[in-house]
Amino acid sequence: MWSMTIGEFLLYMGVALVIVGIFAAVIFVIAKKSGTKLEELLATIPEEKQEQLKAEVYQPLDGAGIKCATRGLLAAIDTKGEKSTVRLIFYNEARDAFYDQTTKIRTSELIGKGFQLYDMVPCQMKYDKEYHIHEFKKIL
Repeated sequence: MWSMTIGEFLLYMGVALVIVGIFAAVIFVIAKKSGTKLEELLATIPEEKQEQLKAEVYQPLDGAGIKCATRGLLAAIDTKGEKSTVRLIFYNEARDAFYDQTTKIRTSELIGKGFQLYDMVPCQMKYDKEYHIHEFKKIL
């Protein structure tokens, strides 16, 4: 049978706690960095656009179950050839906070729809029952 002394047990527990602590610290740093970027982005957006975003509602889509439509604020555009990366900002009324989503769109579609920086863009969302938030699915 396998046996362990109290000293060995404490050593293994100490090593496990150090590993968990390092993992938690990395997650905290990543989360803090992400939050800072959102705050920096929000600082560049005009106040009236932020208020307009807060007033947006989530409309259920007919026959689509937990999917709904809303509009997100087009906060950043990075175009590289035929592919563009856009950053959309939404407002979560339940948490009284802004959140963002980055997605890709064809540059021709971006131009064809006439989307420009700080436009309100129609989006399809999906309600996440576990976290009680709306998740971005696609630009309509």
